[in-house]
Parts: sequence; C-alpha cells; structure tokens
Amino acid sequence: MGQSVKALPLPSWAMNLAGFGLLIVLVLAVFFWQMLALDHDLERNTLARSRMIAAIIEENLRNATLAQTTVDTVVTTLLRDKARFVDYLYGIDPLQPEELAALARETGLLGIGLVRTDGRASAGPETWRTADTTCDAADGKVRYDQERRTALLVAPATSPGLRCIRIGLNAEAIVELQRKTSLPALLATLSGLPGIHFVRLEAGLAANEAVRLLDAAGRHTAEASLATPMGTLVVGLDATNHRRRIEQMRHQFFLFAALLLGLGFFFSWLLYRAQKADLVRTRSFERLLAREHEAAALGRATATIAHEVRNPLNAISMGVQRLRLESPQLDAEQRQLIEAMAEAVQRAGTIVNELQRFTRTLRPRPGPVVPSELLQRLLPLYQQRCSDQGIEVTVSDSCRTAITADPDLIAELLENLLKNGIEAQPDGGLLRFDLIATVQGTELTVTSGGQLPSDEQIERMGEPYFTTKTRGSGLGLALCRRIAEAHGGSMDIAVDRQQHRLTVRIALPRIPPSGQPGHDAQAAGQGGQAP
Repeated sequence: MGQSVKALPLPSWAMNLAGFGLLIVLVLAVFFWQMLALDHDLERNTLARSRMIAAIIEENLRNATLAQTTVDTVVTTLLRDKARFVDYLYGIDPLQPEELAALARETGLLGIGLVRTDGRASAGPETWRTADTTCDAADGKVRYDQERRTALLVAPATSPGLRCIRIGLNAEAIVELQRKTSLPALLATLSGLPGIHFVRLEAGLAANEAVRLLDAAGRHTAEASLATPMGTLVVGLDATNHRRRIEQMRHQFFLFAALLLGLGFFFSWLLYRAQKADLVRTRSFERLLAREHEAAALGRATATIAHEVRNPLNAISMGVQRLRLESPQLDAEQRQLIEAMAEAVQRAGTIVNELQRFTRTLRPRPGPVVPSELLQRLLPLYQQRCSDQGIEVTVSDSCRTAITADPDLIAELLENLLKNGIEAQPDGGLLRFDLIATVQGTELTVTSGGQLPSDEQIERMGEPYFTTKTRGSGLGLALCRRIAEAHGGSMDIAVDRQQHRLTVRIALPRIPPSGQPGHDAQAAGQGGQAP
C-alpha cells in the first residue's frame, strides 16, 4: 500500500483570493436571479396589460355594435316614414320628377326614386341616380354606401301602379361613426397610445399565452399573444425601461465584480507580502540561530585549535630558528627548505590568530574617529608592497571628517580592506578610500581594480572561509562585515564591469549601538575574502 500524501494547505493570500472569487460567483448568482425576476415581472405585467387591452377592445366593440344598432333603427324608422308618406302622396296623385326633387329638398333627403310596376323608374332630383333601379332589396332595411357615404332604403309600395320606393339619405356622419368605431380604427388608436407599439388581431387561436422580447429598429418591445373570441390578439408593449434596467444591473454587476476583484487582488497582494515578509523573517531567524550555533561551535573549535596547535607551532618555529643559527654548513637547497618551513609555520600561526580574532566578542566603544588618520598610520606598513606591485592608494579629503565609531575596530576594518585590496591586485591597480555622508549616517567606500570576480563569487563574498586567492583564510572581509554589523551598520560589495572596478561599501549609522553579544552571534556566520 502506498502512503497517502497529505495535501498542503493553501497560503492565506490564495485562500483570500478564492474567497473573493466565491463572493463574485455569489454576486453573479444574485444578478441572474434578479434578471430572472425582472423577466418574470415583465411577463406578468405584459400579460396583465394585454388582457386589459383585450377587455377594452371587446367592450368598445360591444358599445360600437349597440350604437350602430340604435342608429340603424332610428335611420330605418325615419326612412320608412318618408317612404310611407311618398307612397301616400303617390296614391293621391302620381308624383313627377320635379315634385320628387322638391319633396326631397323639403324633407332633407338626397333623393327619392320610384319604380313602377311596368319597370319604369323615375327619381328626383334628376342627378340622384343609383346604379340599381330594381326592387330586389325591397325588404325595408337600410343599407350604407361607404364610398358615397349615403344610406339607401328600398321599401315596398302599396299604391296602384307603384312597385317600390327608393329613398337616399346623406349618411356621412353615420359612416364616419362606423369607421371610428370599427375594429381596425380601434386597433390603430390603441397602437398610438404611449407605451404601446402595436395591437393587431391574427387569424386562429394561440396555443398558450406567451411573451417574448423583440429588438427591431432600435425599439425594445415585449410582445404578448392572447387567445380571444375575436382571434389571437398580439400586443406589443414598450420594454425600454426593462432593457434599461437590465443594462443598469449589468453595469452595476460588472462594476461591483471589478471592485471585488480589485479588492481581492489588493488584499491578496497585501497578505502575500505579509506572508513573504514573515517567511523572510522566519528564515532570517533560522539563519541567525544557525549562525549562533556555528559561532559557538567555531569559538569552541578555535579555542581547541589555539591550545592544541600553538604550542607545537612554537616548538617547530624554535627548531627552525635553531637550525638557521647552528647549521652554517647547510647548502642552498637545505636553507631554502628551512625558509619554506619557517614560512609555513608563520602562516599557520597567522591563521590561528585570525580565527581567534574572528570568533572573539566585539563590543564597540564609540568615540570620535578620523579615518584618514588611521589610514596614515597603516599605509607605511604596506607602502613597499604597494610600490612593488604598482598599486596607487588614494585617500580622499572627505576621509578627514570625524565619525563616531570604535577606533580599534575601525582601524582593524581599514587594515583588512587595505590588505585585501593589495592582495587582489598582484599585477597593479588602484585603491581609493572615500567617506560619504548619508541620511542614515556615513558610508565608507573602498574602490579597487584588478581581476574582477564572477557573479557567483560576488554573491558568496562575505561568507566565512570563502576566498578566491590561493593563500588566504577567507576571514578578512567576514571580519569587516562583523565590525560593521557590530556598529549597527552593513557591508555591501558591488562590481562595475564597464569601469572595471570593485567597490566595498561600509554603512555606519550616526550613533552606533552599544556592543551586545547578540550582535556578535548574529554576525558570526557572515563574511568573506576579496579575490
């Protein structure tokens, strides 16, 4: 059976971003729910208004039918009375066309026509003629001519020799009333009302009530279809406000979602920065503990080495010196061997001394220090070597400014920088010391030439026991870093490959802290050696 792998928890910034993502999804769900609610409200309101319009149409049609029936009854009664009167007059004395015209004018008729039993027809006035002069429609009902806007009644006659009487009436008002109360006119009137785009009747019945949204010619319409006794009523209502509300909600959603997304990324970035800073602090603390353990182990090892190695080295050194003094018969090769042994003993003693100096506790005693004065005391010790290697040493006038630091530790720092700069330039070069005032304090820079280290070597310079020289302990720059950090400052190394320069910057605060053992433990594992 394989072992189950425990899933690592998400970092806080990822969980925060996921939380904002869920919040955006929730907002999206609410947005869609609101859109569905708006569509449902639109459908309900559209159907309700469509039913109201259908009820209005039906009621208007009933009223129009009732009004038309009343008008027809009145007109029919009037024209029948006129026809009986004409029939009465004709029975007394047959009427001539002139008499018919006069009678029409007196009674407000368009004209009166007579159809005799022999088929002859006469009318008055002469201009009033109808296309049909028969008595086929002599049923006593009024008929309307929509084009001529007239009403015609054909009534049977009772007088001898007279078959029927045709009476015409000006029905312009009645025809106009019929037109205005007709269904097409009513539909056109309703279609012109505000908020209504169209109202029409279609043949057949709709399967069910339905509402759909239409977008045509820049108009937003909610179309409803209703089954009515007259057919399918199709009503198009203005849906601009609905569309505007939908667009407004969409813009609000995108704005709110963008705001949430921005806040999510912002707070996640803050959490990421905080988590990263906390991780850096944790790793720094772990490195600090490791350096403390390393410093403690190094201190114990140095004490052991100094105790166990120094005495044999002293004995060997005394033996070599005695061989030098008491063996004049030695040849040149033997003397060269003795010199090599003496040099090796001296180098081993120097390494032991550097180890002791690196592991000792640094307790700065701040006081006024003039770097140029310290350099003036150190330069004569290395002047001959600089001349032999062709190295030009320059101390700027700014180094004459006094700083607040421990004089002994600063002297040791300057000597290590001077020594490393000389050893790094066996084929000649330059060394320049500058002192720069900064906002935080002062900055001592040492610029040198020679062969430049690689980028990988630059990153490791400052680590204990790292050196690019064939002979060296790798503790010179490490001790410089410890001295700078003991004063509350720092040390940085930069390379300018275009100018072919390497610069070591020592930053010192205005008021260095008192020497504390914690500073020494923290800095014990840092340092390095110039190439």
